[in-house]
This record gives sequence, C-alpha cells and structure tokens, in this order.
Amino acid sequence: MDTRGFRSLVATIAALALCAASPALAPGWGHPPLPKSAGRALPATLRGVTIDQVARLTALVQSIRALRSAPTVRLVFDPGMTPGDYSPAISRLRPAAYVMAELIDSEAMRGFSAGAAARRARSFGAAFKDQVDLWEIGNEVNGAWVGRNQAEIDGKVAAAYDVIHGELGGRTALTLNYWAGPQCYEQPWEATLAYARAMPKRVRLGVDVVLLSLYETACDPVQRPSARQLIETFRELATIFPKARLGMGEIGAQGVVDGLAREPDLAEKQRIAQRYYGMDTAFRRALGARWAGGYFWWYYTRDAVPMGKAGSLWPTLDELLAGLGRRQQKTPPERGLSGDGGRSKD
Repeated sequence: MDTRGFRSLVATIAALALCAASPALAPGWGHPPLPKSAGRALPATLRGVTIDQVARLTALVQSIRALRSAPTVRLVFDPGMTPGDYSPAISRLRPAAYVMAELIDSEAMRGFSAGAAARRARSFGAAFKDQVDLWEIGNEVNGAWVGRNQAEIDGKVAAAYDVIHGELGGRTALTLNYWAGPQCYEQPWEATLAYARAMPKRVRLGVDVVLLSLYETACDPVQRPSARQLIETFRELATIFPKARLGMGEIGAQGVVDGLAREPDLAEKQRIAQRYYGMDTAFRRALGARWAGGYFWWYYTRDAVPMGKAGSLWPTLDELLAGLGRRQQKTPPERGLSGDGGRSKD
C-alpha cells in the first residue's frame, strides 16, 4: 500500500498538535516569534526556503509561521519592482523568519549594467537596511544565462557588494552553481571552482556566506552528486572564500517551466528534498563551524503554499528543516554572522 499520503497527514497533524500543546506559542505558530531588532544575529543553522512571489501573502505568512523551526526566507526581488512593493511582505515575514534578500535573480542579471546593479543595491539596501538580515549579491553567477562572460558578471556582483558591504555594512551572500562536469555547462568559464578562484579578491575575502545551487536536471545526463563529492567542492570553496560560511543554495524539482517534458509529482519532490537535506549531517561533520545549512527550496510558493492543499510538500519541508543541525556535535566558537560578530543558537 502507498503510505506517502498517510505519512504526510500524520506529519501535518503532529505539527498542529505541537503548536496546540505549547503554551509559549500563539495559535498558528510552530516556532516562537523572532526579535525584530536591527542587526539581530542569524542562527548557526540556516533553514532556507525561497519565495519568488508575494501575491498570496496571507497564506504565505501562515505557512512560514507554522514551521516548527524558524526559517530563513530568501525573498527574490523582481526587475521593475520597487522597495514599496515588498515592504508589506518583509514587515509581516520578519517576526516569523530571518530575511535574506536576493537583489537580482540570475536570469534577470543579464539585463543590468554594473551601474544599474549598484543603484538597485543602494535603493533596496537603504529601504531595508534594518529589516533584511542577509543580502544575496549574486545568484548562480557561473551560468552563461547570467551574462556574456565572467568579467561582465563579476563587475555587477562587485558593484552590489561594494554598496551592501562597503556603504551599508550589510552581510552578504553569494551563490554559485554546482556542476558535476563539462556536460552541465556551455562555456569553459562556467566551471564552478575555476570561476570562484577568478572572482574579485575583495569579494572572495569579504563575503559572509557562499552557497551552491544544485538542480539534478540542469545537466544532461542528470547530475546526482554524492555527499562526498559535494564535500570536496565545499572544502575547496572554504579555501577560496576564507571568511565565508558555506551552505546549500537553491534546490528543487524542476518542471515544464524549466524546459522539462513534465511536471514533477510529489514523490519526486520528496525524493530530491530527502536526498540532499539528508546530507546535512555529513556536511556538518566534515566542515564543522563553517557549515551554515541553507537548502533554499526554490519552488516553495508552488509546492507548499497554501500549506494544507492536496499534494503539498509543506509537511516534508517542515520535517526536514526542523531536522537540520539537530545531530550536530558541539564545535569551538567561531566568528559568526551577527552584527557584533556573534551567532545565535539553533
């Protein structure tokens, strides 16, 4: 008998029961509200989801509040939108989640000059300086769809970095693509580690978080790296970016909009999520305090909002996010990501 639906129902009931049984939580909350103070510390483990639209804001906020562990919400700022378009979402999300802002998504980056990237960083950075906890200055930067060559892309990334880090003193994050080999990309400069080594020195030495975006079906044949293969890449990145903590960036089950012949079913989404979230313990054991978690499921609004819809991935993501970092051993204190150099507990 196929018990997947039954297990999802049990997970949802368990989450609701946890909320009801805890006197410290308000109705509808799966985790305690977060402090809203500026410069608040980020958690040692980032439990990520990506939000690529804010149209269904009430259902979205409800799904975030109900998660058992406080997530880090990666909010994508679309071209043509202003800070005012995102102000209501950030105000409502901030008590329930840490906020990571993606200034320009990878596909949109091609349409920006370095000057335009700096102006966008300055506009959004000034508007949300005290509300955004982490700024993503470049996403999937080693991709041919992002720009014509590395020099062009790096110029835009560095321009955003100089504003967020240099002018505003904000924390910064950078996302690279994980590529299993040359079969995954068009241009030689897209190779992950070679691209990283050639990035501007001030970015390599100053960025706070470095993430790897991984989609199995982005390669032909599909890539399905092991934990050991990913650890090898992360260890190289730890040397290239000596200050940065490391984590998984975008992850998800691609579909028709991504050029595939069919949409993924719930079982495929669960397989991908469970495979890579399940590597967290191995990553943490290998990388120690440098490991930040992450796992910013790109299709959260499609797959988990509203959280109670038929075939929702929300119960699976809730369980997996809550499990991140739970089995970790204590590691020596290390410089964290808070405004004063500290890091809050999980």
